Amino acid sequence: LGLFDPIEDQPYWHIQPEVVNNNSSKNHSLFAALSSMILLKNDKNLLPFPKGKMVAVIGPHSLAQAGLLGGLNYLGGICPTDDYTCVETPFHAIQSLNEGGITTTTPGCAISGNDTSGFAYALSVAQAADYVVLMLGIDSTIEGEGLDRTDIDLPAIQHQLVQAVMKANKPTVAILINGGMVAIAEEKETVPAIIGAGYPSFYGGKAIAMTIFGDNDHLGGKLPYTIYPKEYASQIEMIEMHMDVAPGRSYRYYTGTPLYPFGYGLSYTTFSFLPSQQSVNPIRLRTGKTEGNYKKQMAGIVITNTGTVTGDDVVFFYMVPGKLEVQTKSNLIKQLFYFERVHLEPGQSQVVEVEISPKVFQMVDVDSGDIVSTPGQFYISATNGVDQNVKFSFLLVGDEVVVEKFPR
Repeated sequence: LGLFDPIEDQPYWHIQPEVVNNNSSKNHSLFAALSSMILLKNDKNLLPFPKGKMVAVIGPHSLAQAGLLGGLNYLGGICPTDDYTCVETPFHAIQSLNEGGITTTTPGCAISGNDTSGFAYALSVAQAADYVVLMLGIDSTIEGEGLDRTDIDLPAIQHQLVQAVMKANKPTVAILINGGMVAIAEEKETVPAIIGAGYPSFYGGKAIAMTIFGDNDHLGGKLPYTIYPKEYASQIEMIEMHMDVAPGRSYRYYTGTPLYPFGYGLSYTTFSFLPSQQSVNPIRLRTGKTEGNYKKQMAGIVITNTGTVTGDDVVFFYMVPGKLEVQTKSNLIKQLFYFERVHLEPGQSQVVEVEISPKVFQMVDVDSGDIVSTPGQFYISATNGVDQNVKFSFLLVGDEVVVEKFPR
């Protein structure tokens, strides 16, 4: 934040009042919220919902205002009244976009606790509707600075609410409002559509509504973390600092089966990946620390929107170790080193390329802590985290080189 730097070097001291909350700033905020929506499940293309129907918005986040803003840490003034009443709730945003239809709501239950007295009414509201939106998740009563979780599961009362509402057998989407990941194994099996919204901020309600009704041309968010099974929290030691101790941490080392993997996220359209150029397979590079000891090599794909609507996708480039000539004792599964988001209309294509140098293949020797360039087989995986994956084969030749010694 630059709090100890001279004021002339702090850009936030020089923001002019007229740019605060102007139309450009508002549009950027809405764009960020729309772009961050993550479509986790959409069985039989249930979404988007049609407008003009009877929609029931059910769940503890249905009327969320402060809850859309996250843990409420480090927030400045949001509303002129110095509270959160100017934040549009998901219910009101859905009601506003559901032109010609009827929108109803009930919380059903609180974020946590044991009170199930609202379940029966929630079921009756769902039964009367054509479509159901479940507003689930956590808030600053569950997580925040100085409030760590020991349980990563969605609160049990909300699992029970979902079970009750799904008895209505109506087309249903679950919206997750959360910062840290929540395990949703039951909902993954029983709810036909799921959207991860994170803490979507001031325009979160509007972004959720626009996504549900198909007005989000920038839908294409990807998970920034792994959603583990709820048992994961008891399978690791929080004081264990080694990432690769079983079952491993993050997409780089986790050997279990996640509920949803890092980088996952669907779209209302479809995409295809093809190599951008033909290349010798494998491509040979020399080990080493200098950037000038190799012929420039590129790995790239052509991404095409093969569907019928405009949308976003993300191209992730991972380094994947293959058969190595020197045992580095690394349990690395893969390493993200570049990504790029693209926005494509139906039928439109774009080339996404990245330069590949020996640095991309450097790994850490887990015994010494040194960063090494080691000979052997490697792969570059260009993927959207869902159903597209183009692989490039590389062969590093030469001796193992210590690129950077671990400080001792």
